[in-house]
Amino acid sequence: MKIHFSKIIFLLFVFNAVHTTAQNPFWTDGTAFTVSEKQLEVSLFRPSKFGLTKRDEISANPVGIFVLPHVFYKRRWVKFALFERKFLVSSKHGLYYPRPALKLNDKLNFRFSEYTPSDSPIPVTIAIQNEIIVSHFLNEPSHCSPGDYLLTLRLGFKYAFKFSSYEHPLINQSILFRETLVLLPGFVWYTGIDIDGHMNRMFNYFGGLDYYAHGFIKHWSVEAKGGIMGYSGRKLSGFAGLKIGFSVIPDKNRFLIMPIAGLSYVLDMRTKTKHGKELFRNGVFKHDNSLERDDKYYEDAEKREALKDSIQ
Repeated sequence: MKIHFSKIIFLLFVFNAVHTTAQNPFWTDGTAFTVSEKQLEVSLFRPSKFGLTKRDEISANPVGIFVLPHVFYKRRWVKFALFERKFLVSSKHGLYYPRPALKLNDKLNFRFSEYTPSDSPIPVTIAIQNEIIVSHFLNEPSHCSPGDYLLTLRLGFKYAFKFSSYEHPLINQSILFRETLVLLPGFVWYTGIDIDGHMNRMFNYFGGLDYYAHGFIKHWSVEAKGGIMGYSGRKLSGFAGLKIGFSVIPDKNRFLIMPIAGLSYVLDMRTKTKHGKELFRNGVFKHDNSLERDDKYYEDAEKREALKDSIQ
């Protein structure tokens, strides 16, 4: 009886280890992690990202860039331990040009604020965005676990440099309103908290809460989001969920519930095949969300994956 009990314990341990290591990694959006070096993640309805180095990435929305020209850069700075817990710190910096989006909004008659004249000039502005991001696994990674319950805190600000006169051309709709707050004199600041976790071997979940403000309490917006993300094979992933927004704005308060969804496809641009006919490797593409990315254990894991690919 003792032997059977020992076998059961052993099988449960093996199953748990296999189940855990087979789980999909978390996406890097909104976290301190970056995509892997020389990997291109092409996304629909989310920013597409490219890993310049092990620590640096650039991103832009492939559709939105034509409406709101923009580019963002993220840098992983330091890993540090506090009370025997590990944290990762990154910063994100962006530059964007709001005028095309405002002109399109005007043509579509998706009205500005009620007190804004219909012939109000659209300002020429260049806006900047900077934020600090700190991520921490509540269930930290180990050699038999990729880590779970990734908690991320963000704090940032936006500011617009104006080169022409304007008359408060704010879009008084929840969620869109906070994007045009930057056109008011002064800074827009924001803070947020996100959680990412594993549901099972195929699906992850995500949730978050964000607060945007101009003048702290004069104009502000709160947004909450939640959803499920899953992978199909090695390269294709998708997500679906809901976003809820509430904004305190000049004409009246606005409340909005909207669905969110998207697809992503990852291309590995590190090497070519030995015949030179294909551009991308067939190795595992998924992001490494480990705080120990540079440790020998993970370097050995990459070598094992490369060896397995070459054998296949």
